[in-house]
Amino acid sequence: MENIIEISDYKTITGILNRAFITVAQQFNFSKENAPHFPAFIDFHEIKNQLDKGLKMYGYLYNEQVVGCIGYSYYKDKIYYIERLATLPEYRHLLIGKRLMEHIENRIRDEGGKIAEIHIVDKNGVLKEWYKRLGYIEIRIDEIKTMPFNSLVMKKVLF
Repeated sequence: MENIIEISDYKTITGILNRAFITVAQQFNFSKENAPHFPAFIDFHEIKNQLDKGLKMYGYLYNEQVVGCIGYSYYKDKIYYIERLATLPEYRHLLIGKRLMEHIENRIRDEGGKIAEIHIVDKNGVLKEWYKRLGYIEIRIDEIKTMPFNSLVMKKVLF
């Protein structure tokens, strides 16, 4: 059985993020030392703080287990950030990420949002192409002085 539910258990969210993003960290040689705030190394205190500041998180249930998550938050002028999209490695390629994105885009629309923005590792070409297939376009690259990568910002106008 599959279902998308709102989640606020910051320890569950942190566990999913750590497990899902460690593969990206290994691919790009990120470590706790050079990228301490990358989701592979984030701790539950940081997630709890983000939830307290308004991040809304949803989990993807597969056989009654949360195997993926996604969040969103209001930015400004009807623009929302989509954040923390993650699927556990053993559940990838089952369209879970796509379903989570569709769910969050609909939530943003329901709140009157017009634009969804995402921020990804600028050198992650596979992920960039995946987002393009979902209708996102590149708008800029932000330099991140505290991380060993820059952030590619992409957006989608929600109709």
